[in-house]
Amino acid sequence: MDIMPKIQQNMALLIDFAACSGCQSCIIACSLAKAKVFSLTRGRISIIKIEDKCQSVPIVCEHCDDPPCIAACPVSAIRKGEDGILHVNHSLCTGCRRCSLFCRFGPETIKFIDNKAYLCDLCDGKPKCVSVCQQRALMYLPRTQAVVAKKKELSEKRRMFLESLHGA
Repeated sequence: MDIMPKIQQNMALLIDFAACSGCQSCIIACSLAKAKVFSLTRGRISIIKIEDKCQSVPIVCEHCDDPPCIAACPVSAIRKGEDGILHVNHSLCTGCRRCSLFCRFGPETIKFIDNKAYLCDLCDGKPKCVSVCQQRALMYLPRTQAVVAKKKELSEKRRMFLESLHGA
């Protein structure tokens, strides 16, 4: 009997940075869910605000198909579960930050708390950040061919935008 490991395998997180207002509700919801505090520094999602472009860009783990953070970790503390979600073994993590240096979306993607790496885990299939995003900049949708194509398109746009900031 073939049992699906988790719902995440059938869902995809889409991030449309063009729709983000920068309200930071997603960060607060995440910090409350994960750290039990209202904090802009304890959530596993960040928002980079580019004032001169009037743009806010949500930054959260994309759970890449081939995550460079896994290969970058010298102690193999990061693994990809059967559910497609990246997980950090905190008993192995040394806080060296190599994973964040190799992330395609920038070092802000991986949070470091008490010198340990933390990644978004999609709240066991019910991402709190998505539930509070009024602008629908964050969406968690059934993984159809169209949704996967849209996710790749939006991810690439966001990655290119972030790269352009460093090249400017």
